[in-house]
Amino acid sequence: ADQPRDFLYFVLSLVSVWFGTSVAAREIIRERPVYDRERMVNLGLMPYVFSKLFVLGIIVGLQCLMLFVPLSLFDMLGLMSMPGILGGIPQFWIMLLTAAVGISLGLLISALVRTSEMATSLVPLILIPQILFSGLVGIPYGISRVGGMIMPATWSFDTMKRFSDLPTLREVGDKVEDGQTKKDCGREPCGLYRKTEWENEKNIDKTKKDIEQYRTDAKSDMDRFKKDMDQYQDDAKDAQMNGRSEPKKPIQPEMKPAPTPSKVVDVPKDLSQHVDFRHPWMNEVLNQIVLMLMFLMLVVATLMVLRMQDIG
Repeated sequence: ADQPRDFLYFVLSLVSVWFGTSVAAREIIRERPVYDRERMVNLGLMPYVFSKLFVLGIIVGLQCLMLFVPLSLFDMLGLMSMPGILGGIPQFWIMLLTAAVGISLGLLISALVRTSEMATSLVPLILIPQILFSGLVGIPYGISRVGGMIMPATWSFDTMKRFSDLPTLREVGDKVEDGQTKKDCGREPCGLYRKTEWENEKNIDKTKKDIEQYRTDAKSDMDRFKKDMDQYQDDAKDAQMNGRSEPKKPIQPEMKPAPTPSKVVDVPKDLSQHVDFRHPWMNEVLNQIVLMLMFLMLVVATLMVLRMQDIG
């Protein structure tokens, strides 16, 4: 409960890439002799590649389903929170889309390498940058942010968090329009940390104003009392000289209760209903379009590599 939900959504994204890449990385190279023989007869490149995509898509889709369903059950039973709009269906769709990118990436690797062992050894090298540049280890800046743009896990991870509909801990990626104040950020807060800081700053300002008002009122009361005492002394002397009765002595004003400082607003211990941040360069629609483009580009690249091998 003391951690945001980022790691869970990152696992869904990374494992989706891993499912697709690991299943497809040896598909072409392990049947290279058969492929070369059939290619000399009547095997077409597009039917061959798309048949691989179809069969591997079914296998990897079942793998994603077997991962997602238990996590959804844990969420419904209250064993582990995994928030998602529409019962998490959009997140499952992103898993399938990310896995499709992984399959196309695995097929490209399989078309490029010369041995199955080389294909297997390349899979971890593909996954390591997904971990480093996806934003799990912190908000990416500079070259890290640019490098993350070519990683499918980065786009998938951010989409998972957006489809969770959870507010963020940090301001990065919050929906703050130009001209809005830190208080007015629409439906979502401007980051829990910044909102808490803003609330404490507001309470401090209010306390300062209350103290200043308390000081002003006290000084005003004392000045009024001093003026009344001076007037009383003058009236008393005049009454004594003229033989009149002594005027009523002014009553010293009582001190008002000191203002009570506002309580400090603490960051809640339960952070499970938050994500760390959203990528400032991404949104739900753009992320899906980019993943689709990645899939198409990798499929085209695989076809081009196989075609060039025919020519070579």
